[in-house]
Amino acid sequence: MSGIKTSEEAKMSTTTTSSTITASTSTAGGEAAADTVTADAAALEAEERAELQQFIGELQEKIECKRQLRQQNSNFELPGDTYFARLDSSLKKNTAFVKKLKLFTATQLDTLLRELSALNLSKYISEICAALAEAKLKMTDVPAVVTLASKLHCTYADFDAHFLEAWQKALNVKASEKISNPSKLRVDLRLFAELVSSGVIQMKPGLAQLGMVLVQLIAQDKDDHSNFSIILSFCRHCGEEYAGLVPQKMQQLASKYALEMPKSDFLSADKQLNLRTMLKGYFKALCKHVLAEQAALMNMTKNIRRTMECKGEISQEKREKCELMQASFDKLLASAQSLSELLGEPLPELTKESECCNPGTVIDNMLDSAAFGTLDPWGDEEARAFYTDLPDLRQFLPNFSAPKVDLETLEEPSELTEEAIDANIDADLDMDDPPSAASDTALDKDPTDEQSMSSATTNAEAASIAPACCSLLPSDKKMSSALMELGRQQQQQQQDQQPNNQTAQAQSQSQQLRKQFDVFLQNLFNCVNKELIDSAAIEFLLNYNTKHQRKKLTRIIFNVQRTRLDILPYLSRFVAIVHMCNTDVAADLLELLRKEFKWHIRKKNQLNIESKLKIVRFIGELVKFGLFRKSDALGCLKMLLRDFIHHHIEMACAFVEVSGVYLYNCRDSRLLMNVFLDQMLRMKTATAMDSRHAAQIESVYYLVKPPESAKREATPRPTIHEYIRHLIFEELCKQNVERCIKMLRRINWHDTEISSYAIKCLSKAYLLRFPLIRCLADLVSGLSSYQPRAVTIVIDNVFEDIRAGLEIHSPKMSQRRIAMAKYLGEMYNYKLVESTHILNTLYSIISLGASMDQSIISPLDPPESLFRLKLACMLLDTCGPYFTSQVTRKKLDYFLVFFQHYYWFKKSHPVFSQSENTSDLFPILVDHTYRDCLAGVRPKLKLYKSLEQAKEAIDQLQEQLYPQLKANNNAQDANLATISEISEIDECVTDDSGSSNDQQRERQAAGGSEADQINDWTEYEAEPALPPPPPEKSKEDLEFEQMYEKMTSDSYQERLKEPPLKATNKDIPVPMMARRQKKSYDQIQGNQTPQISKAATAVVSTAGTAAADADDSLPVSCSESTPVEGGKSSGSSHSNNNSGAVPFVLMMRGNKGGKQQFKTFVAPSDSQLAINLKLQEQKTREEKEKVKRLTLNITERIEMEDYQESLQPLQQRSFTQSYYQKPNKHKFKHQKGAPDADLIFH
Repeated sequence: MSGIKTSEEAKMSTTTTSSTITASTSTAGGEAAADTVTADAAALEAEERAELQQFIGELQEKIECKRQLRQQNSNFELPGDTYFARLDSSLKKNTAFVKKLKLFTATQLDTLLRELSALNLSKYISEICAALAEAKLKMTDVPAVVTLASKLHCTYADFDAHFLEAWQKALNVKASEKISNPSKLRVDLRLFAELVSSGVIQMKPGLAQLGMVLVQLIAQDKDDHSNFSIILSFCRHCGEEYAGLVPQKMQQLASKYALEMPKSDFLSADKQLNLRTMLKGYFKALCKHVLAEQAALMNMTKNIRRTMECKGEISQEKREKCELMQASFDKLLASAQSLSELLGEPLPELTKESECCNPGTVIDNMLDSAAFGTLDPWGDEEARAFYTDLPDLRQFLPNFSAPKVDLETLEEPSELTEEAIDANIDADLDMDDPPSAASDTALDKDPTDEQSMSSATTNAEAASIAPACCSLLPSDKKMSSALMELGRQQQQQQQDQQPNNQTAQAQSQSQQLRKQFDVFLQNLFNCVNKELIDSAAIEFLLNYNTKHQRKKLTRIIFNVQRTRLDILPYLSRFVAIVHMCNTDVAADLLELLRKEFKWHIRKKNQLNIESKLKIVRFIGELVKFGLFRKSDALGCLKMLLRDFIHHHIEMACAFVEVSGVYLYNCRDSRLLMNVFLDQMLRMKTATAMDSRHAAQIESVYYLVKPPESAKREATPRPTIHEYIRHLIFEELCKQNVERCIKMLRRINWHDTEISSYAIKCLSKAYLLRFPLIRCLADLVSGLSSYQPRAVTIVIDNVFEDIRAGLEIHSPKMSQRRIAMAKYLGEMYNYKLVESTHILNTLYSIISLGASMDQSIISPLDPPESLFRLKLACMLLDTCGPYFTSQVTRKKLDYFLVFFQHYYWFKKSHPVFSQSENTSDLFPILVDHTYRDCLAGVRPKLKLYKSLEQAKEAIDQLQEQLYPQLKANNNAQDANLATISEISEIDECVTDDSGSSNDQQRERQAAGGSEADQINDWTEYEAEPALPPPPPEKSKEDLEFEQMYEKMTSDSYQERLKEPPLKATNKDIPVPMMARRQKKSYDQIQGNQTPQISKAATAVVSTAGTAAADADDSLPVSCSESTPVEGGKSSGSSHSNNNSGAVPFVLMMRGNKGGKQQFKTFVAPSDSQLAINLKLQEQKTREEKEKVKRLTLNITERIEMEDYQESLQPLQQRSFTQSYYQKPNKHKFKHQKGAPDADLIFH
């Protein structure tokens, strides 16, 4: 005990230590997080304090400077005449000074102050004041101007009056006139306000002039608020002095950290309040203007978006107008936010759509919103690699100096608008001759070009080496190494050549090169994969890259066979690879295709549709490689849509099929492609065109724009429902059926909702993979012993589903019906349903709603529908081989007769036969399915070869089973129809007679043993479902039951008191001595045998009893075929001629010695004694026949169990020999002499 306590204490201490460590760790982590938050808060506080201190310092410095400047300008002494007499009064210098003031900048302040101290400007004060008021200044020049004006104010006495007069002229703002130069007025207004606050201009007239200007500016801004920038600049620079305006953020920080904000003493609070009130009123009007501008912008944006959706483009005028309005609104909104910050007034809430209205991006945002997410023109990585990953050989080609050609930059920068496309179409439609005939001579004008090429000799030398190298290029590394090795070989061969042999070799090599190039062109159309076409392009660039050969190559590619549509993508890739090094091949090919296409459009004939489709498909492939411009491609589609009839429909559909997905998923061509697709669909609806053309248009339309399926929000299922679905639809397989049974047994089957959902899932076999349907039937069979009511409901659901499928003819339910038929068959294999139900289902399949009259078309089973044949074959294939008992096999044979009749009725229908009743249109797959099914069920069955044979077989079957219907069938012309159900031949014998309660399923026995071992897992495991409550009994029923029980008990007690009756032996064999009696004379004369063979005997208990005294109660035995012995009893003389008599032997016990004596007599066949004996023999015979049939059924059941055991794995088989198995035959031993044939073959 001490040891146990010590270990427990150690565990407790360890647990305490670990918990302490965990708590300390968590505490340390929490402290670290708290320290981090504290540090961030401290850093933020320090930053805010520094910003606030800087603002307060700058504001304090500004206020102090202004106060000193005002004091300086108010307390000064003007210099005397002696001061001015010493200064320079020359006209030239004074005029130059005035001109400098007109072009005043802050950098000239020191120079002007020096000149001002040296010049006498008393006669030029008015010019100086006008120059300062009219000068074009900047905001940075304002402090310098104030300094210069303060110096002039302290020097010249009449400067104030002239300066005020000059500013009154400069700031003459009228309410009816707009400001001509708002930027100058913005600077002038600030400068004037600075001059007034500095004391240069007197306060009273200066404030009056300043107030008048502000009132006029606000009065002009009631509608468009064009002067808003002037007022905002005044509030930003002079608002603190004139209106006490401080940014709201700084006020909040000052109140947060308890700091006092410095204030200017220039104006009193009452005067500042007046100006602040006027500015707030202006801000309210500005807010209304912002909302109005936003509404106008949103309206224009909606109109532009609607135009883009309808036409796929926007005119340049609308585009510029929208961008200008967007920029103006953004500027207005930013200024309003600044004024709101200064005045401390909140800005009204704007519509959320304005968030996407950034400067200059209105159209881009519309394009992005119209893209519906990320666009992928290719669909998969394989297609992307085919069209974009091209081998670049420029660095490996010798003496190559051409500029790099990027396929992505080939697209024109102009916008894809319909007006531009129409202009190109109208300009290019003037064609005279087809390019296929006009350009033939152009390529042959220079036949000696290939001989004049300087690089022909060099390229021809490697002709025998390059093909072998290029054909072995599986990767880029191998390709680069092979090309470098080839270049080195070429240089080495050039150095080794002799100069005198170059001319002689050039001609032979040119001829050889021409032959090799012809072979190359022939093999080009055999390159049907990516690797081969890349190798061909590399070979061409290395060996045949001359001008004449490039032209010839272009012609060959253009004249590709019109039926070789499969080679067009690879030829386009070939041209794209060559285009990266030489652009003339692609340019010539594009020009040929463009001219050929426009010639076909202009021709408007209905010939050569394959050539037309080849042209448009080639153009579509080149578009995806970036060689054919998107605008030209859309122009080609636009040409086809102008005259959308006949061949133009097929050409447009072919073009959209090849490149429609690419153009629709490119950002710059998406909207216009969408417009063309909608136009195609509208034309299909508005015009009466061929059904084939309409189907093509719908096909390509939904290929590019697949219909969006309505997204339904899936309601979340309860956890237990998800678990049930997981077990049945995900976990169930052949290996874990037992585990799934155990798991499903654990759910609460008493809960109605859970049990109903489990039954629902178990009934949906069509949601499983087809091979797992057998596992589901195995699962249901395992649950049958634990939840019989649920399994019964599942079986009912399966029958209902099959019945509903027969009553609703819908091709959409084909897969579901096949799965449910398979499920039903597997249920029969697992002994969940009886053979009668399977046969009823089979008869329903071929008879429910089916019409056996070709003139009557059934909506449930149309003549062209062969699905019921497949359904019946599936059910027969699943469970037909398991109809092993004699009765079920006979019933199935009857059904197969009707099934063959149904098959031949379908096959001989005019739908599947042309003329002379030929069945060449009948699907061969259905025919094979039918024959394989019957071969699997009845391998030796002789199939009927015509509908007439099937009808005759049905007539014979009906005559055999229902002979009484023959007269009715002859009387009226009734249609041949399948019988719903064959009557039971033997009601007491069925195929399930052997599968009684003593033969349960193997799994049920195993499950029962497991239930004893693991019965404590769950409270719902082995409990069966509660039976329904019994109905309430009335009072009369209870009284009747009591009286009935009393009567039965009294009768039982009385029978116990009676003595037991001794059983008497009814049948006594006839003694031999009685059988071998001598013949009488009459018997000899009649040739009758005196032997009484198998005669009946009658036993009399007392001796001396006569035969006439034997009554009907005596036990007798008779034989009708036994002859009668005459002369021994009364009436025997005339019994020889009576064929209906029954002979009897009477056994008596004599008086002496008790020796038995036998006497014969004949009883008539209609006597009671003979009748009773016949009935007794008949009952005995029937009982023996019944025992015989039971014995045969037991043997068949044992054979079935043996067959099922053979299907089990090898480890689970029982190799003990059953009692019914035949013993092995003895091995034949060869004997000497002649062989015994009987021993060998028997």
